[in-house]
Amino acid sequence: MRKKEIKTLSIGHFIIDSYSGFLNPIMPFIAAKIGITMAIATVLISISNLTSSLSQPFFGYIADKWQRRFFIFWGMLMASVFLSFLGISNNIFVLALCIILGHMGVAFFHPQATSIVSSYSKNSESSKDMSLFIALGTFGFALGPAISSGITQLWGLEKLPFACVTGILMAFIILKNIPKIDAKLIEKPQFTVLEALKRIFKNKPVSVLVGASIVKSFVVSSFPIILPFYWKSIGYNVSKIGIILLIFMLSGALGVILSPKLEKYVGVKNVFYISLISVAPLGIIFYLSNGNGIISLISFFLIGFVSLLASPVNMALAQKLMPELKSMISGFIGGFSWGVIGILLPIVSILSEKVGFMNVLLLMTFIPAIFAYYIKYLPEEN
Repeated sequence: MRKKEIKTLSIGHFIIDSYSGFLNPIMPFIAAKIGITMAIATVLISISNLTSSLSQPFFGYIADKWQRRFFIFWGMLMASVFLSFLGISNNIFVLALCIILGHMGVAFFHPQATSIVSSYSKNSESSKDMSLFIALGTFGFALGPAISSGITQLWGLEKLPFACVTGILMAFIILKNIPKIDAKLIEKPQFTVLEALKRIFKNKPVSVLVGASIVKSFVVSSFPIILPFYWKSIGYNVSKIGIILLIFMLSGALGVILSPKLEKYVGVKNVFYISLISVAPLGIIFYLSNGNGIISLISFFLIGFVSLLASPVNMALAQKLMPELKSMISGFIGGFSWGVIGILLPIVSILSEKVGFMNVLLLMTFIPAIFAYYIKYLPEEN
């Protein structure tokens, strides 16, 4: 097992995901600056999800074939530069270009980095190592809104490009610490991308794992994207919104860290049941408290905690079930699921404006609970 490489990639995951969290809290203010509506802003956020997520299985398949560090290095560079330049976008076309290229960098990085972590880890510690990798990424995503909103609050959107320095330095640290990939460590797929897709979706447990990732991503994505517009409408400033989103994702990261320990006590399936079913009662509490006040915030943070609770177990199990497609399956579990949500977000935005933010968010929390029925198709042991 290569602890140094796992730690390096986990820190890289922390940094690149911090950039991917830049957009949400500052989007209402960028929208006001360049003069676009909430609907158009939400479409642009959806584009970011589509770019960084739906493309991950494809990039993962190529990573499985090539077995090179290309995606990790260039992914870090692209994400850090283009997502830092969001703040100086002066029209919708420049903004869209930064969003697309920046999140394409995010898509480059994730599948291969996740695959390498899995390959360098002992089977007995796969969930633990994956927990570290995912937790640091979640911490990064949590910190991203605080960084972008903090810079915006203190110095203005124009100073955001200076944030790219950290990512550029990390890209070269990765190049130094991660050796050229030994193809003997990883099974290469001997079939086409279409055959790979068939293998994934004909495997019922893997399909369930992809579905579980999608429904959890629906909650984790939609709440932080929709709520900033609601909170801005009731007088929250950019700094307060950023701090709330930070704590939400930190709660999720805590769930990721505790997941392997909980798995040892209750088993794989029960981790999924807890993660999926408990979102609904928490959603009801959040709804009844009208999304404002201490009780509302506590329930909001607990939604983040339980939604991400099964993430490392989900990823580790999927990779064990399909070892010959580790990067590609990582792209589905960690990327594609978020991209599907990107397609639905404009619909969610329109419904929110027509029937109310809180009503739509309440309905979302029941989707994971309903999906929990399919967890019975997972294998009994990890």
